Amino acid sequence: MILGLSAGTLLALRDSDGDGDGDRETVAPPPPVGQTDPNTAEEPMPRITTAPGESPRPWAMGKDVTISGRGDRTVDVGLVPDAVYVATITHDGTANFMVDTLGDGGRNVGLIVNAQGDYSGERTVGLAEFDTVAAVRVRADGNWKIVLRDVRKARKFTGKATGREPAVFLVPKDAGFSARLTLSYRGTGNYVIRGYGEDSRMGLLEDGIGPLSWLVHLPPDTRVIEVDTQGDWDLEVLP
Repeated sequence: MILGLSAGTLLALRDSDGDGDGDRETVAPPPPVGQTDPNTAEEPMPRITTAPGESPRPWAMGKDVTISGRGDRTVDVGLVPDAVYVATITHDGTANFMVDTLGDGGRNVGLIVNAQGDYSGERTVGLAEFDTVAAVRVRADGNWKIVLRDVRKARKFTGKATGREPAVFLVPKDAGFSARLTLSYRGTGNYVIRGYGEDSRMGLLEDGIGPLSWLVHLPPDTRVIEVDTQGDWDLEVLP
């Protein structure tokens, strides 16, 4: 079961960029040494945790699966129940490119990609879906390839990352990062940054339309960070 974090549990420090439209945000500087940030003091850190009385569901170990083709296809993948995957996806067409996941009986259980033309990026599978993934449906006009690997094989988040396409990072349990994460996006399209706890609950760190530069709270039990956007972006944990 997936629950989004409630409004107000994640804070962003927002300032107008001075062009009069008030739509763009800049990262507020950290407070001087010895002083407390008034925007975060007294505010408990949000956590991506189970509800009272529930136990975390451990992630099973997923087996690697690779599928490829051209044009529209639905491919049975039979992913391991309760496993979490990182999907590396490429497409070289010119028309709309869509990838969604199907459960038993062909029921749609999640949308992975909805893009136009060429595509290259990473997405999570098994976190946002509300059922075990039995098949992957692709709608495309070009050649495509999807490589599914256990999320433990995803790139490790070391406190700083940069890229130009969708990406998935595994946050080490003993990372000890601070709660402040800066996000810079220099593109002009949509962006979505998500964090997931080990019990698969999702927290929306930020979304909108760029460009922007924000400071957001990183829940201390975040295990996976997913960046879903096209265009230059940077993530960095502040000291």
